[in-house]
Amino acid sequence: MSLRKQATSLALMHAADTLQPLLILPYAGRVLGAHEFGRFAYAMSVGALAATLVEYGFHWTAQRAAASARQDPTVLRCLVADIAVTKSLLFMAVTVVGLVIAESVLALSKEIFLLAMLTSLGNILFPAWLFIGLERAWQAALAVIISRCLATVWFLTLVTSPTGFEAAIAIQSAIPLVAGVVSLPFVVAIGLGGFRTVTPSRIGMQLRNGWRGFLFSAVERALITLPVPLVGYFGGYIAAGQYSVAEKFVGATRPIFRALSETFLPRVAYYANHDPEAGLALIRYAFPTLVIGAAFSLFLFFFAPYVIIILFGEEFSGAIPIVRLLSVIPVLVNANILTSNLYMFNYGHERAWASLTVSGLLIFLALAYLLSSYLPSAATAVAIAAITRECVVLVVSTGFFLAFGTARNAVADNVGSTSAWDTRFRKRIYARVSSTD
Repeated sequence: MSLRKQATSLALMHAADTLQPLLILPYAGRVLGAHEFGRFAYAMSVGALAATLVEYGFHWTAQRAAASARQDPTVLRCLVADIAVTKSLLFMAVTVVGLVIAESVLALSKEIFLLAMLTSLGNILFPAWLFIGLERAWQAALAVIISRCLATVWFLTLVTSPTGFEAAIAIQSAIPLVAGVVSLPFVVAIGLGGFRTVTPSRIGMQLRNGWRGFLFSAVERALITLPVPLVGYFGGYIAAGQYSVAEKFVGATRPIFRALSETFLPRVAYYANHDPEAGLALIRYAFPTLVIGAAFSLFLFFFAPYVIIILFGEEFSGAIPIVRLLSVIPVLVNANILTSNLYMFNYGHERAWASLTVSGLLIFLALAYLLSSYLPSAATAVAIAAITRECVVLVVSTGFFLAFGTARNAVADNVGSTSAWDTRFRKRIYARVSSTD
């Protein structure tokens, strides 16, 4: 598939991911009310954090492995099986722990927690990483669009009052599960037959190989979902609802940048192992996309406040100063995709990439806690902390790109370390298949 077709498919998929919440959120805000809407946002945040633990960063590492082995059916079958089994084990562990701490730590009933865990279950059945890595994003897009359309119909039909709080959580959490059912024929065609070769050692290898990707995914998810619980903890449910509305407008731009990243990342990952110079040229080719981030930032600052009033009403006017403060996030995220996710992750700086990711989270948490003690608004404190984190990542990753991105010999040496774990994985697969036969 060409980059243009891949980008189009990803744009459609992420457009569905973006538009469906935007369509139901104003309705949910008015039907559920500020208090129940805050509870709904909190429960969805907890479910998203649990899904990140189950996903374990395989969207990064497994996607890169699939991109490198796109012409090797044996490796792909075993990779699909290994990831599915590993995720299933993680799902069971997270579910057990979550049920134990649901009421005491998470402040959720066990029933609500199980409803939120539907997202994690669906992510096992729906391997979006596989379709993207193989540059067959249209298959993932088809599943996502169908599931989002069905969820919208169900939400508008079943959630009609504040008592529909549980139905709202169930419907939104089950979207990946429906997508997994739709995409199952595609997955079977690619991965059928690999499960007989799964071994505990290969599961352990996937966990070891994917831990840096897990760190990034966990931090990325935490930075998206933790602000709402933090604001709720410091400022109450109403403040959390106000921040959630503002963050949803900012978050509506993230799928666009995720589509941008997923368009280039499989090709960059392939080039990093086969033609490093071409991969660097492709990253430089993507720099003009910064115009997209700047345009979104300007829109959020000048026009999003009017949209908030029109869609949500005066009750949510407290979200306006927050969305204006957060409006700088899109252009920062856009830049970080190029220098951090595309370059550092694929060109031998994965350890520094993971360390930078964790450091950014610690900066966010520390600054949010400190500022919440001095600023009158907890939402403002959390927003400033989020912006600071993005700035730190941008400065460090840009330094890496400028220092190493144009050094041909350094690139060649670094790429060796990037592909080493892929090579070990392939050797183990062929050894296992040979012994089975």
